[in-house]
This record gives sequence, structure tokens and C-alpha cells, in this order.
Amino acid sequence: MSASLEQKISRTSSVDEKQDNILIKSKIQKLIQSKDNNNLYQLLKKNKKSRTSYKQLKYEGIIYKIGQNLCIKADRRIDYVAKLLKIVKLVDNDDEVYPLIKVQWYYRKFELENIPKPYMDYISENEVFKTNEYDYIEIESIVSLASILTYEEFDQLETMNDTTYFMRAAYINRTFQPPIEEWATTCICQKPPNPDLKYIQCEACQGWCHLICLNLSKEKAKKILNFICPKCQQ
Repeated sequence: MSASLEQKISRTSSVDEKQDNILIKSKIQKLIQSKDNNNLYQLLKKNKKSRTSYKQLKYEGIIYKIGQNLCIKADRRIDYVAKLLKIVKLVDNDDEVYPLIKVQWYYRKFELENIPKPYMDYISENEVFKTNEYDYIEIESIVSLASILTYEEFDQLETMNDTTYFMRAAYINRTFQPPIEEWATTCICQKPPNPDLKYIQCEACQGWCHLICLNLSKEKAKKILNFICPKCQQ
């Protein structure tokens, strides 16, 4: 092969490589603008400079570790909740870095779909449901750490903040597991307990009843010294 032909092939290869980089860069920008981080990850994860095995990250002075639960920025005033599964640093051919985290979502009450209203009344605003839904999101989406307790642990709290939640079921493929009909119940109505509602405790059986089921106001309930539930009165 002549030297001139080798130079021509080299120049052609260089031009093709530059065009490929331009196309990839354009695709990256479109994915970023559309917040399609899942496909951004698929596009850049094979780059030799990308790294997908960090165990922790530091953001705004706070250390976040794999396995911790997070509050995530939402388009509304209420935060989303998710578990941190993976920390990645994606790098393109121009050495530009795109840090992302992979999360597993918990659904909150406002995210549930097609749940009959009678059941929604017994789901708390502080309740979360683990899903089988995952996404890559920007590190800047992190608001804070979140604490997820069992219902029993949550019910014993004397004080709490906006980052404390409880979980008593999963929400897999948009279906409760276990089904809501199998959740523990309380009160004469035999519905699942909801810490957002007001209760009064029976002195005989130590069970709890919703004030609304007893047609009692909060003020009247405070004046009752020894409450006996309708079941124990029989």
C-alpha cells in the first residue's frame, strides 16, 4: 500500500471518528434534556473510563451509602422516596462526566393508582410501598436521607419529621403484596389502622377505635376517662 493511500485512509478514519463523536454528543444532549437517564446509562456504561461500582458519595456535605433510603425531589411539594442501589460515573469520549445514581422506588399514597377510596382512607400520608420499579436519576435529585420503619415502630414514635415513613406492604406490578384485605385490622370497622386518623383506646381489651366510627369528636373523646369499646360492652 502506498504512503499516500495510507494517509488518505487515516484521514477518512479520523473524519468518521469525529462524526461519530458529534452524533454521540448530540444523542447525549437529547437524553439529558429529556431526562432519559436510563438510556444515557446504556449508552455510556461501556466506555472504559465509566465506573459503576462506587460504595458511597458525598453531596452537599452529606455522605450517602448504597442501601440507604432517600428523599427525592418531586415536581410537587411532596418528596418521592427511593432506595439507593448504585452510584455510577459515566464518561463520554470527550471525558465529560455524568454522575448518576440507580434507585428502587417506593410509592407514596399520592402515587397509587386505581385504589378504591374506602381503602385509600386507611393509607397514611407517611406510608410507603416498595415497588419493582427502578431508574437512574441525577445526584442533584437527592433531598435528604429517609427513614423507613415498620408500622409498629412508627406507631410508637412520640415525635417524627418529614423524612420518617413506615411500610407494611409492597406494591409489585401495581398490586399490593400482601393484598390490603390481609393487612392487620383495628376498630369495630375492622379496617387497617392509619396513624393519620384519631383513635381512642379501650380500657378493657386495649384495642383502638376510630373516633369517626364512634361518632365522637376529638373534644368529646378527651373528656372520656375510661372508654369501653362497643364489643366489650356486649
